[in-house]
Amino acid sequence: MRNVVKEWSEGHVTVTVRGKRFERLINLAVREGLTIWNITRKEPDLGQCEMMIADFHRLRPLLKETGCRVHVENRNGLPFLLLRMRARAGFVMGIFLFLIGLYMLSTFVWQIEVQGTQNIPPQTVLRAAGKAGLQAGSWKWRMDNPQVLQQRIKLDIPKASYVAVEIIGTKAIIQVVEKVEGEKPIIQDSKHIVAKKKAVIHSIFAETGKTMVKVDQYVEPGQVLISGIIGNDQRQALVPANGKVEGEVWYRSEVIVPLIQNRLVYTGEKQKRHYLLAGSNVLRIWPFETITYKHEKKTEKRYQPSFFDFSLPIGWKMEIDRELEPQIVRMTEQEAIEVAKRFARKDILKQAGEDAKIKEEKVLHVKQENGKVYISIYYSVIENIAMDQPIIPQVPKQEAGQSNQNN
Repeated sequence: MRNVVKEWSEGHVTVTVRGKRFERLINLAVREGLTIWNITRKEPDLGQCEMMIADFHRLRPLLKETGCRVHVENRNGLPFLLLRMRARAGFVMGIFLFLIGLYMLSTFVWQIEVQGTQNIPPQTVLRAAGKAGLQAGSWKWRMDNPQVLQQRIKLDIPKASYVAVEIIGTKAIIQVVEKVEGEKPIIQDSKHIVAKKKAVIHSIFAETGKTMVKVDQYVEPGQVLISGIIGNDQRQALVPANGKVEGEVWYRSEVIVPLIQNRLVYTGEKQKRHYLLAGSNVLRIWPFETITYKHEKKTEKRYQPSFFDFSLPIGWKMEIDRELEPQIVRMTEQEAIEVAKRFARKDILKQAGEDAKIKEEKVLHVKQENGKVYISIYYSVIENIAMDQPIIPQVPKQEAGQSNQNN
């Protein structure tokens, strides 16, 4: 039975035997105890087989007896692998040193990430971690275990109720849970909800208070929309009115657009720069000379090899500079109108506030003069028109008169 491990460790060869007495050679070899396998006849006077290296040297007397000649086709196994490695000692040594360097780099912490902070600045956590012995470039073998580190970090951050430290490969993750102070109850004073702009009511929803207007009703600035006075004539109470009121508001925007504009366009010329990354260090590899464009746009790509949760501390960065050149562009009147609409929409929505929606857009007037287009645009916008107004309780006339008499 063949022993594959022994064949590889001791080495074996594939030989081609040329001669008319190939079968006689095989029989003699087997009788002498030589280990031979994969015996095939290629041609009438040509055969092939495999054997161990030690048995190959014992084959010479049998070749003289049978008048055959042998030629080694392939050499396999550990002895031949070691010979090839010896011939390429520099290459093998380079691989060996690279693996050692890669292993050594993996024993350092190259990146620290802070998670969970909202009120505590991440730099405060990083400074506390540095005092505890955890910082970029720290050797993991000389660091304390994560339980000790997180206790030391927590002592330097009074606002943290819990700190956890986890080291994954060359990355350390510091998870912080901040202390939560008890929320103080908010005491709201009584108030009305009033209109802050001229509008037509689009929708109204009162959470507290009394609704004073209806949908499709025109309102003026300062008009009460939701009253903070509830009850009847005999018995009334003051509450903080609350709710949401949306109205249809009208705007008119005047925009001036030059027909001739200077723009920066790509020329197609670009330059790539390649950098080697090692932790926080950056080394430019190629090219050694750089081209500076008068107008350019920079982009960057990073490549950081990782295996599962382990990220290597080395990587590659490529920067691309694309050249731009100024170009004079002449627009048509219709193109100028579209540009004006785009800028006007952005300005109107900024004035109207969050959640505003444009209901209608209409160009009222277009005039072209001195290379410019003057455009007047009408907008109908649905927006929040509610505004708080404190309620100042009125002193009854009788009480006011008594107060004056006392004085």
